[in-house]
Amino acid sequence: MIDVSKLTQTQIQQLGIDTLSLALGPAGMGLFMHQFDMGSGDYTRDRDEILGNPTIEEIFARIQERRISQVESSDVLPKVTNMKMLDVTKLTQAEIRRLGIEALTKALRPAGMARFMQQFEMGSGDYTRDRDKILGNPTIEEIVAEIKEMRQEQQEKGEK
Repeated sequence: MIDVSKLTQTQIQQLGIDTLSLALGPAGMGLFMHQFDMGSGDYTRDRDEILGNPTIEEIFARIQERRISQVESSDVLPKVTNMKMLDVTKLTQAEIRRLGIEALTKALRPAGMARFMQQFEMGSGDYTRDRDKILGNPTIEEIVAEIKEMRQEQQEKGEK
């Protein structure tokens, strides 16, 4: 199993996207992520600039290239040759969310799934106003000591 504590946030993000694509298919992955992503810009206005005007054959070729490169380049996910695509048009948003979270949890374990999902967290409140309640008022020495303690714990876990 993957030790997500050793992965960067970018690696977690890519692994999560790959996992969702494998579990739900590209359309399902998009639907899952869309539930949490607020987005920005004007897609209707910008879509031709973003996508161009590809033919169906060009779109199909890009999808095939991406699937092959994802499977070949993945050093974390298992190699997949025959994957059954879900028909996400027959699933509710709740079912897509449940299946996505199950796949992320299985591939990344709960901690990795949480790290992946944090990128979609909207947050609430006023961090500037509330940070002292959240963090307290630690000194530099206390922060350094806590970092050293965390590194020591990680080192001890790595030696076991």
